[in-house]
Amino acid sequence: MSSVASALQRFRDQPSPPEGSSSTPFKLLSTLDPPATVSEVRQAWPGRRLPEQLLAAWASTREANLFEDVEYGQWGLVLLSPTASAQRTAEELHERPDAYQAGDLVIGKFIGDQDLLVLAGGQGQVGQVLVALPLDDRADWDVVAQDLCEFLEIYFQHAGTKFWERPAN
Repeated sequence: MSSVASALQRFRDQPSPPEGSSSTPFKLLSTLDPPATVSEVRQAWPGRRLPEQLLAAWASTREANLFEDVEYGQWGLVLLSPTASAQRTAEELHERPDAYQAGDLVIGKFIGDQDLLVLAGGQGQVGQVLVALPLDDRADWDVVAQDLCEFLEIYFQHAGTKFWERPAN
């Protein structure tokens, strides 16, 4: 089993998908910031016990743009910094208390739409990675991986495509 750090390293080592591996016509590029500091994480999340997988991600990169469409800005995933994650989590808990649970953490946002990447914190979903849709109930959110490492590995293998979306019939 891989670690979150090694999963993120794949994006550093190969910032663009291999030629012909992506189903998008866009030029995609991954950029990862230097690591967040422990004090930065503590300041963003005072008194909050955070999942090890999220701490490992921030120990590898403060923020990352994964397979971002560098020409049009309509594709990709932003893994949020500790501060941006704390702010967005608070906003979503306030705006949508029926959808978000107290232990949920918003850790990413998809470029070009309003979908959010959420690390689940409750009701038998602890640690699972969900894609939160802006208008849908939680029951309709996709569980895209059992943990952050698994999500990063699958997202990399699919060259940034939303592998969980079902094709329209």
